[in-house]
Amino acid sequence: MIRLTLFKLGMLVQLLLGWTALSANIINVTEFGVIPDDGQDDRQALQLILDSLKDGDKVYFPSGTYSFSSALRLSGKIGIEIYGSIGTNTSTLMATGFDPFSSKVSWTSLLEVRDCKDLVIRDLFIDVDKPVSINGTIADIGNSFEGNFYILDLLPEFAEYASRLADLKIMHQLSYDADGTPNYHISTHFELANGNYPRIEKLGTLRLKIYNDHANKLTRGEHINLRLKITGNPCFSFLGVNTLTIRDITIWQWPAFAMYVSDLADSRHRSSDMTLQRIQMKPKPTSGRLMSISADGIHVASMSGTFKAERCEFVGLGDDAINIHSRLCTIGKISADSVLLINGWTKAPVEDDWAFKDDIIEFLDGKTGLPKGKSKVRFRDKGHYQLQSIPKNICVGDFAAKDTRTPSTIIRDCMVSNSRARGFVVQSNKVVVSNNKIWNISGPAILLSCDMDRWFEATTVKKALITGNRINNCGKYLRWGDTLTGYGAIAVKTGHEIGGIDKPAGVHRNITIRANTISDCANSAIFVSSTDGVKISKNRIENSSHGSSIPYYGNYAIYLKNCVNDQVFDNSFNQVKKLLGKD
Repeated sequence: MIRLTLFKLGMLVQLLLGWTALSANIINVTEFGVIPDDGQDDRQALQLILDSLKDGDKVYFPSGTYSFSSALRLSGKIGIEIYGSIGTNTSTLMATGFDPFSSKVSWTSLLEVRDCKDLVIRDLFIDVDKPVSINGTIADIGNSFEGNFYILDLLPEFAEYASRLADLKIMHQLSYDADGTPNYHISTHFELANGNYPRIEKLGTLRLKIYNDHANKLTRGEHINLRLKITGNPCFSFLGVNTLTIRDITIWQWPAFAMYVSDLADSRHRSSDMTLQRIQMKPKPTSGRLMSISADGIHVASMSGTFKAERCEFVGLGDDAINIHSRLCTIGKISADSVLLINGWTKAPVEDDWAFKDDIIEFLDGKTGLPKGKSKVRFRDKGHYQLQSIPKNICVGDFAAKDTRTPSTIIRDCMVSNSRARGFVVQSNKVVVSNNKIWNISGPAILLSCDMDRWFEATTVKKALITGNRINNCGKYLRWGDTLTGYGAIAVKTGHEIGGIDKPAGVHRNITIRANTISDCANSAIFVSSTDGVKISKNRIENSSHGSSIPYYGNYAIYLKNCVNDQVFDNSFNQVKKLLGKD
């Protein structure tokens, strides 16, 4: 309260003098009532600054730590730049108020941006005031009349929770190999909102006894990560942001997506063109934490233009490092000039931010996934889309994908390691994934997809180049229930998890996989399905397909399923079970 009063008083004095620094181009937040490193909540003072910005202003955070109890919001601005100190004296934005002992499973964002254009965010560190997940090493395994259990010794850095260990609300348990690869020996979710969380007994200062039906699958010495919260809002939420540049941002931990991008129904600007440079999401160097981000690192749900990530690093993520897609809908009704589109995920009429006037919709066969035609949007209202013309052969139950609101994707010179799901999931018309290093990932390092089975994420790939990537120990463990779903270290499918391999050739087209180095993958190094025009050449594949956990297909270093116009040549193999399979 004192801080806010001083802030308002300072503003009033400046206005009385006929001058306000908020009309200047650079706003130093410490000159307006914001005090770093004092542990007090800076949110209200900072929000007043953001609300007073003019187009083109720059907001500067000098070195120090700034605390936030809830989200900052920026809307309706053009040309804003938010940045911190450069060099050894860094600027940290600290989220506060995380409560691992509460069954409430949502949390606020750090920054929500709506309806903005030409936004730059750079040179900042992001953290949370308490660990959002904790981990340790399995000391013992056993069973009793109460069920299977394991004994877990937590790392000393989690001592702040020691007095109330038995009260922790655990959302998810995940096991890891000694090298930090999530191995899915256990991967157990709990619904905290319904009071469904595991039974815990405290045996010592940092020793827990945790009951889990699958504890018998574990071995002593394995690591366990206890995710204390997964749901909630992204650290950065960008809705209706046109031309976004984020560079030199480090996020040490966050209990949900790190960055989320989508559209906004009633805004001047449409989400378009996102560039990420030197983004880091990883545990602090001094920490033994296994997990940094509890869910996806970057999740793009709707955007036009180009998504570009360069020289970024992702370590210890709870889900995909990068997931690029738009929403896949189904046709619920067809009239003379319009269609009713149903959100494949919610089964309700699709939201008005799904597509806009003059956007192009591509229709896909509801059974085969093959293209049926395109049309331009003339008008939209509550799931009803009036079109310039209706393709003659579309039917109720066919899919509708946003052709113009799925970005071209470029991912290059990035690193991903020790993460739970996949490295890059890309569902874009045009794709380039080049010169990345990806290792110790449960699922595929690179997955090109258009999920028509569960998540309903689009769109199909029209042209892709996967080249120069170094991939090690990927695609071995990822499961959906009791079924392994990795298929290949590089995989092309029509679904993320079970299935997604039986659609005919032509769902995806023109995919080149060239000059990648792939090693130590239990299943196929490269698995491609449902593609017309695939070229696989000059890849170096070592020690793959020996420990196959995917029946039949996983025995081949390269497998093509339902592909035509394919070329496979000049690849080198060493220590593989079988070279090439095809059906």
